[in-house]
Amino acid sequence: MNQIFLIAWREYKQYIFSRGFLLFLVMFPLGMVFVGAALGLLERTKPTRYFVVYDETSSYTEEIDREIERRHLRSSIAAWDLYLSIAADAEAIDDKAIPAPFGPAELTDRRVVAFENAGGFEAAAAAAAPHIKPGAVAFTPPKQTFYRLDLPDDIAASGTLSGAEEMLRPYLMEERLVRSGGGRAKQLFAAILIPAEFGPGENAAPAQYWSRNLTDQTLQSITRSALNRALRRQLITDFGLPREALEEVSAINAPVSAFRPDRTSEKAELGLQDRIETALPAGLTYMLLVIIFGVGNLLLTNTIEERSNKIVEILLSSVTANQLMMGKLMGIAAVGLTMPAIFLFGSLVLAATNGGNDNVMGMAVGTLFSTNLLAIYLFYFLCAYLIFSMIFLAIGAVSNSLQDAQSYMGPVMLLVFAPLPFMIMVFQNPNGLVASILTWIPIYTPYAIMMRAAADPPLWEVLGATALMLAFTIFLMRIMGRIFRQAILQASPPKFREVWRLARKETD
Repeated sequence: MNQIFLIAWREYKQYIFSRGFLLFLVMFPLGMVFVGAALGLLERTKPTRYFVVYDETSSYTEEIDREIERRHLRSSIAAWDLYLSIAADAEAIDDKAIPAPFGPAELTDRRVVAFENAGGFEAAAAAAAPHIKPGAVAFTPPKQTFYRLDLPDDIAASGTLSGAEEMLRPYLMEERLVRSGGGRAKQLFAAILIPAEFGPGENAAPAQYWSRNLTDQTLQSITRSALNRALRRQLITDFGLPREALEEVSAINAPVSAFRPDRTSEKAELGLQDRIETALPAGLTYMLLVIIFGVGNLLLTNTIEERSNKIVEILLSSVTANQLMMGKLMGIAAVGLTMPAIFLFGSLVLAATNGGNDNVMGMAVGTLFSTNLLAIYLFYFLCAYLIFSMIFLAIGAVSNSLQDAQSYMGPVMLLVFAPLPFMIMVFQNPNGLVASILTWIPIYTPYAIMMRAAADPPLWEVLGATALMLAFTIFLMRIMGRIFRQAILQASPPKFREVWRLARKETD
């Protein structure tokens, strides 16, 4: 047993104290900071899109402008709420000390209008100032993306929609730039053409949206919403109602609360904590998949390196092939558990320094320790690890180089990542047919049960699938163990057809 622990410690120490792993410990928090900074930089450097409107009706241009302003204000208020969740005292948010409409709340059309009428972000900053944490940076609203330019004089005087269309083509093809208001010439992103026959009728001519950019459809969506709103307002006027009636109707938001039937009435209403409990298993599942693949690759490359450099012959002069195999499995498993342990410790530190359980990170950590999710993760990590690590060990034993291993790695990679397209289906319907099928496939049982952990899957299904998985794991360890023990000392790797013979041959 001492030899196994010595091998395990050697494998663990080789990676944990390597420069690469130590660099990972330093780079991980820096990477998180970098990602946050990069997202902020992307927001600030988001390209400004300029467009023009050729409106033969002269009725819809202002509506498009109002829709752009409304959407920008809405996204700015969402950013303001996020800012408060980070920069404001948690007690002030919980006690609703920041007055409405400036305090975090549901983002409705009525709140957007009230926010603007109450003074906008200057008034919001003044109302929240007593509750902002010392040293917090000031809030900066996101910049507006879309700006309408005045039509060039020659296009405005074209007289027909088809004429305007032809004259706009050089601008849309970036062959000409638009000069508007005497400022710097600007590149045209899109053009909106509204014919005189546009309207609410079935036979009305459609509005036209012209742009070379086929991926960013935000402006097209804004245009459609603005025109829909204008047509509805026109219809309301035709019914004899005031034009403001549409705004009043649009501002209505039906209050709906979500409840769980398996709780008492006092605790049945769902909150943020419940949402975190539902989403956390999905995050743990993807972490499980990434770590299993990562440590499996460590086993593979390490085994191939030791085999090609004849180090394995020196090791086997002191220990048996079984002891070497078990030591490798234990050492690399410890490496695989060290990585989530570091993530968990970092989460604990972040939660403690940001108000304990009053923030999202604190709730997630609290959920992890107050439920059985951590125990489920550890158990199924070990099961998934044993399944795939034995496969990687066997591949390493029959390969003299990474090139030799490539012929085996293709099918293994397909096996590892095959369930990924179905994980969304399992998350959305954790007790559905797809979830049940994946649960009963032994190599995917750990991921499927981990993903379904918060949905209380049938106990008989969990126990039956787990028993099948354990039986499969024992069988796989026997087969792959035979391959490892017999192939690890062979001078030349066995042919593909010889691998099955090795798997069937019993060893001492």
